[in-house]
Amino acid sequence: MAAFMARACILPTMSISYPNPNPNNLRSGRSHSVDAYYIKRAVELADKSAGFSSPHPNFGCVIEAGRIVGEGYLYAQGTTAAEVQAVEAAGEWCRGATAYLNMECGDCHGERTAVSALVQAGVKRVVVGMRHPLKHLRGGAIQALRSEGIHVDVLGEDLQSDVAEEALKSCLLVNAPLVVRAASQVPYSVLKYAMTLDGKIATNRGHSVWISSNLSRCRVLELRGRSDAIIVGGNTVRNDSMDLSYPRLTARQQGGHSPVRIVVSQSLDLPEIAHLWDTSEVHTIVATQKGARRSFQKYLASKGVEVIEFEILNPRDVMEYFYECGYLSVLWECGGTLAASAISSGVINKVYAFIAPKIIGGKGAPSPVGELGMVEMTQALNLHDVSYEQVGPDMLVSGFLQPIPDLTPIIPSFSELSKIDPSINPYESSIISFYKTWDPYGSFSNFSPHPIQMPDKGGHYTTWSSVEHYYQAHKFYGVQDPLAQECFEAIKSAKSPEEAARIGRKMQRRRPDLVRSDWEAAKIDIMYRALKCKFSIYPHLNSMLLSTVGSILVEGSPHDLFWGGGRDGEGLNYLGRLLMQLRSEFVGESSSPTNNP
Repeated sequence: MAAFMARACILPTMSISYPNPNPNNLRSGRSHSVDAYYIKRAVELADKSAGFSSPHPNFGCVIEAGRIVGEGYLYAQGTTAAEVQAVEAAGEWCRGATAYLNMECGDCHGERTAVSALVQAGVKRVVVGMRHPLKHLRGGAIQALRSEGIHVDVLGEDLQSDVAEEALKSCLLVNAPLVVRAASQVPYSVLKYAMTLDGKIATNRGHSVWISSNLSRCRVLELRGRSDAIIVGGNTVRNDSMDLSYPRLTARQQGGHSPVRIVVSQSLDLPEIAHLWDTSEVHTIVATQKGARRSFQKYLASKGVEVIEFEILNPRDVMEYFYECGYLSVLWECGGTLAASAISSGVINKVYAFIAPKIIGGKGAPSPVGELGMVEMTQALNLHDVSYEQVGPDMLVSGFLQPIPDLTPIIPSFSELSKIDPSINPYESSIISFYKTWDPYGSFSNFSPHPIQMPDKGGHYTTWSSVEHYYQAHKFYGVQDPLAQECFEAIKSAKSPEEAARIGRKMQRRRPDLVRSDWEAAKIDIMYRALKCKFSIYPHLNSMLLSTVGSILVEGSPHDLFWGGGRDGEGLNYLGRLLMQLRSEFVGESSSPTNNP
């Protein structure tokens, strides 16, 4: 229990005050606070397995029938599913009960153990904290449960409120490594350091044992126990060889698994004797520049140390390599130079800073983060979701350098979909994705080579080579500046939609003052009028659009987060929304009675 309580402290939003629901009203008109309470309990359970379940998510399940009647969590990969454990604990109480899952079931290889357990137990309702982050599993279990007649609510989609949003955030936090990994194709990275009150991580001579307190070091062991690997630089190895009391980068004292140790060194200017070369209990990997000290590489190999060479050694490439190896979470315990490089490469997601009430001074004493090239305070990096905690005499400050991405597909809500197109059922409709013009539905793209004729202010019709030409040019339409008018004409005469987009986007970035003042409010209407013209004058495009009735249309660009669907569904998909709205209008026009003369 003590170990679990330490784990719970890692999650800063884990307060779960019980809302005192009325048992007589649990089956109808329940408040979101009740659902949020039980979801947060599922998160607490899921957090117990952090570090053990990798590379799988942390799963927790709560069965509720007026009170909690069964619980379970996935201890480690290959063990009994959380849902199965909870159902077995609840027994007959499952009949008509509600199951709370911090994450959608992730049955792999076509197995539906978790789903089957809930169905066969007679669970009536399932509340899911978040969809599965992995694209090939996302939505599968939810659809399977609904097909069995079980009512499924998903936080942020079916349940929307402040308390539901808070519960969803806790679900994201407990599986932040998997969510980040799925969104960015690199492992989730945490930078940890301990520093004095005056911002030093060592003395002028490099001595750093010990800055923080015993309690803080226990917390570090907990962080290590949650990680697949620990990354250090060359200085750590050199200090390791000189000081027998130097930390050996293990997590055994906390009872967790032993993370792999990764040394990042460009020159391999490392000592032959070091604790890290002892691989009898923990594996060590050295990442270095191609061709560096080949003789030393052979020596390391003889000690059982794995050496990986990179054409150009940088944190981004190193993390992409370990992503391919299946790593989920990495803890950086490096010096300021490597920390700065990792931050600049954009691979650090969260920071844990242990601040000791000590002052050592020294102009040359190292700081936790090296040169980032910033010259003004406006360039400073701000942490998000900052937490403060007293750990013995030390202060622990933690926060995210990058927000946790929400991978929930931002498809309009059911009520919004119904207004856009009444033929859509969000639970049963297929999703048609389009992006490139050579896709099966590529003609839906605003880049497709279909000229349109649009009226100007004088009512005269002008031919535009594509919808994209018209859209980009109208960023500068009516602006009384010669350069804006020149840009308008350059876009209009551009040889391709891609060229038109390049001109428009480049000028918008460089000279935002030339963009019409009402652009943000007007751009959706401008796109819609251009699309309506396109699908009105080309019968085959109109027929193609009408053939998708009942389907959800998603513009699959991974880069455009406004018009597109984003890489993993994080985009707003406004192009898809406009096409669905346009389709609905065409269906309404075709079904209305014709007026015979």
